[in-house]
Amino acid sequence: MTARRAVISLGTNTVRLLIVEDGQEGGVHQLEHRAIGTRLGEGLVERGMLADAAMDRTLDAVRSFVALARANGARLTGIATSAMRRAENASAFAQRFAQIAGVPLRVIDGEEEAASSFRGATYDDGAQAHRVAVLDIGGGSTECAVGMHGRVERSVSLEIGTVRLTERFPELSGSAPGAPARNAAQRAHVFVGNVAGALGRFGPIEELRAVAGTPATIGAILAASDVDHVRGMLLSRGSVAFVRDRLLDASLEERRRIPGMLAQRADVLAAGCIILLEALDYLGCSGARVETNDLLLGQLLTPE
Repeated sequence: MTARRAVISLGTNTVRLLIVEDGQEGGVHQLEHRAIGTRLGEGLVERGMLADAAMDRTLDAVRSFVALARANGARLTGIATSAMRRAENASAFAQRFAQIAGVPLRVIDGEEEAASSFRGATYDDGAQAHRVAVLDIGGGSTECAVGMHGRVERSVSLEIGTVRLTERFPELSGSAPGAPARNAAQRAHVFVGNVAGALGRFGPIEELRAVAGTPATIGAILAASDVDHVRGMLLSRGSVAFVRDRLLDASLEERRRIPGMLAQRADVLAAGCIILLEALDYLGCSGARVETNDLLLGQLLTPE
């Protein structure tokens, strides 16, 4: 019988599950990929406590994902990223996760997160003879790794994310559309640019792949489709700026009605556009290709 493995990932904005089955001739076949927006890092800012309501929402999602993993007969692991790296009550919450999941929750650092995203995003590249950058815009942090032939040459984890940036500049959320939001966006671009400068040292890049929910949702909005049908789509700088401006001029309710929008990203997607635009500039790229293989697949491909 082929082996099945699953990973639950607790992000600042979203809880995700991936279940894979080992292929007959090597590699893996993806069986389930689910995501629930729970905003675990809500109100956390730079340091602080995970809120009771956020923890409860997240553990409800974990329960449903654990049940699905068990129904598929998959061996489960659990990881967590930026919110848990910053939370003062992370250890107590990890214990609650372990009681539900039956496995420990491992908080991974930014370097491992970047490397796993690169591994997942370049999984089916074969020889991959060109230099690729993989950008992972999360709710609490943004990772970038560059390499070729499936190997990471250098990586960085930046302390910016869609939720953190929106909490710093709340007008980005859709609460003050129009001029207030555009003014906040100008300030946010400056702030992100000051943090993202490290990307300018990554050297020439032949291709940029953007993973996770932000680029997929931008692509879905541009295509008036959904996030399950945008893999491989090229997001030009101009198209990302178009989506940013559309969001800045819309209220939160108007954003939620945009075809392709994921409800849990409506308030933070403008911030995601800003981070992506600044990353494009510093990496010297005119656009990014949407890639749906990411951190979770990279974790399951990691040798034990």
